[in-house]
Amino acid sequence: MKRRHLSAFTTAVTAFFAINVSLSFFAPIKFDPFKFPYRGWAWWTFDGLKKASDQRQEHNIALLGSSLMVSAVTCCDANYLKKGLDLTDHHGAEYFDNALQKKFGGSFKTYNLAAPGQMPSDAYLTLEAMLATANRPDVVIYGVAPRDFIDSSLSNPTDTEPFRFLSRLVSTDDCAGGLFRDPLGKLQWFIDRNLYLAHHSLDLQLADSEALSKLLDKVAAVPYPAKPYTYWERTNLLPRYKAGEIHPNAISTHPATREEARAQFRDNTAEYIERYNKPDERTYKTQFYFLRKLAQLCRKERIELVIVNMPITKQNIAILKPENYLNYIMALRFFAQSQGMTACWDLNNFDIYDQSDYHDFVHLNAFGGAKFFDYLTERLSAETETRNALTLAGMVLHQRQGFATRPTIDADKVQQDLTKLLGPIKGKGNPVLRLAIPANGQNAASGPLM
Repeated sequence: MKRRHLSAFTTAVTAFFAINVSLSFFAPIKFDPFKFPYRGWAWWTFDGLKKASDQRQEHNIALLGSSLMVSAVTCCDANYLKKGLDLTDHHGAEYFDNALQKKFGGSFKTYNLAAPGQMPSDAYLTLEAMLATANRPDVVIYGVAPRDFIDSSLSNPTDTEPFRFLSRLVSTDDCAGGLFRDPLGKLQWFIDRNLYLAHHSLDLQLADSEALSKLLDKVAAVPYPAKPYTYWERTNLLPRYKAGEIHPNAISTHPATREEARAQFRDNTAEYIERYNKPDERTYKTQFYFLRKLAQLCRKERIELVIVNMPITKQNIAILKPENYLNYIMALRFFAQSQGMTACWDLNNFDIYDQSDYHDFVHLNAFGGAKFFDYLTERLSAETETRNALTLAGMVLHQRQGFATRPTIDADKVQQDLTKLLGPIKGKGNPVLRLAIPANGQNAASGPLM
């Protein structure tokens, strides 16, 4: 009996590995990596980028950062555009684009890759995923803050919603050394990476769930006039269900006056006491590891990387403790020197901002956001490398947009019209027209009538 059980076990294990190996080579099912159990911030960011790619929109600037960058961009844009913005749909930085165009000329189109809670590990994968979708910015501006390196609520880079989604779009092979804190986590990654059924376990679960839903719709359809729960009804009933998921119009921002902005200010001291509580040295080193990976990726892709320390208030620094904040600033400077970077700037100038420029002790409102982007634009212009990079980026995009808007010529139609106009030539039939139509659609026709 023992031999039979052992034989059955050996056969099952052998068959399992054989199936995984064969599926790895043949991949009979093509799964869609954009399918995900819930649509969080990262999903909406790349859904917008995918749509922009389908429409052949180019972006020469990309922004990275946490909610500090998100707040500065979106609130500033709402006031600049004088309308409310649905943040599942608004991924640009219109005010910043306009400021860059005034300063450097040409055309600028920014894509905002920033996301609430974004850490350098998330930022690295986010830029990799953008490049994987055939979108390559000329300049990347990454706004960082102390929380991004020491957040006590993060135990592992793989725990974040962006990582779980983005690891479906890009490989994590090159950064696996910085992802895991224990051997079991690395073993799990190795299994998921090398076994087909483990690698696509989420895809198979989604496919199974979809098939089951279709079956239930047929055999136990919801009786008329009952309707399935909407997103809003679901969140009212179970607020913590799929907490990372957002929905169109669920997160929005609107224009605000100075008085309204002051009235909306809130004290978020308790939140940051928790975030800064017992900073973990391993997390700190891990996130600087990913900042180095981001710098290396930009060098490899010939992208100008600009790192800026985001504005925060003195009250927030008091929670962190001034000596810790100073150590963080020095670590950024040392990082820039080690990477040969000149564009790593501290833009937390207390002489520029006051409390009326903030939503709370770290997030800029529309007025603080405008100050930040004006200050950033001036700094970009003051440095030779960034000034040259942005001038060239604006000029190149302007030229491409010019070619894209030129009218195209239908060569066959032109030839038919000319044939009708000239008519047949005695003894030679219809003339053969040789028209040289350039690919960019310029109006140029040449060649003799034969």
